[in-house]
Amino acid sequence: MNPKHCVAAGALLVSSLCHAQSPSKPASDWTGYAGAGVIAFPKYSGGRGADTFAAPLLMFEYKETFYVDLVRAGVRLWSSADKKLAFGLAAEPRFGFKPGDGPRLAGMAARRDSIEAGPSLEWETPVASVNVAWFGDVTGASKGASLRASVYKQFVDSAQWDVGAYVSAERVSAKVVNYYFGVPAAEVTANRALYAPGAATHLSVGLSAAWKFTPRYALLMGVQNTRIGGAAANSPIVETRNAPMAYIGLGWTL
Repeated sequence: MNPKHCVAAGALLVSSLCHAQSPSKPASDWTGYAGAGVIAFPKYSGGRGADTFAAPLLMFEYKETFYVDLVRAGVRLWSSADKKLAFGLAAEPRFGFKPGDGPRLAGMAARRDSIEAGPSLEWETPVASVNVAWFGDVTGASKGASLRASVYKQFVDSAQWDVGAYVSAERVSAKVVNYYFGVPAAEVTANRALYAPGAATHLSVGLSAAWKFTPRYALLMGVQNTRIGGAAANSPIVETRNAPMAYIGLGWTL
């Protein structure tokens, strides 16, 4: 992931924040954290190289209706009376690559970044928070879709610490996998075979934490690793099946 990816994600999150915020609303309407820090991310999904760059760190809700969770923004259109079940719309970026992002990409055409969006269902159970979302490419890059499911468990919620872990699975359609991991005839070389993959399933596990060292400010941190699924992982452009990500920064408590 390179700086232009940071700009794409940051623009989405910052514009969403500015659109939702209103000076006339009381502070109690907002919950969560907003700040900035550094993120380390692969140059491209499947590549060994990594970039580290400054980025906004936004994890907040507004009136339990609008929310941003790092790189996902969404709105709840309906919620049950007890707020345990909600349905709405959400959006996330998917990052592409350019030939200079890795040696196995030399001579290939760039793959565009895209925004994927669609319906999202949230269910707060007594054990953990469950989310299921179906996303389609609304920017026309891959013209594909994905089905995503995640489970989040908060382990610590105290005056000083906010710690949780999550696991997720993403079933990515053949169009998405072929666009970002495929090798068409025009890009075949002696070391890069023709490759037209089908659908794949990516698995992720992560940990997020906030150390609230004062009532107003917190140190935000998190790590995640995504295991790239079979059809995508077998691509000749993939150097490693693991795509780790980490962030750390300073934020204020909303």
